[in-house]
Amino acid sequence: MKMFLLMYSGPTPTRVEEILERHDVHAWTTYEGGRGAGATGRHEGSRAWPGATALVMSVVPQANADALASVLEQEAERLPHGERLHLAVLPIERFF
Repeated sequence: MKMFLLMYSGPTPTRVEEILERHDVHAWTTYEGGRGAGATGRHEGSRAWPGATALVMSVVPQANADALASVLEQEAERLPHGERLHLAVLPIERFF
């Protein structure tokens, strides 16, 4: 199993959930209103630093992980200017 940790910055945080559902991933947890900084600047949800990041976590079966990661990478490349999608894939030793 793999833990998918997705970070989305943009006006449509449900976009990530829709992608997951289209690819038979029906369990995830979303945290909205994330703040931070990265290569494109700060996201603090304030007038000085507008924007926020949604964090989506999902445990994905090993058999589906590579294909889903490829789909997410393609989706990230197609996002409109100003939107960002990042993915970290982590090994899961045990999940119950």
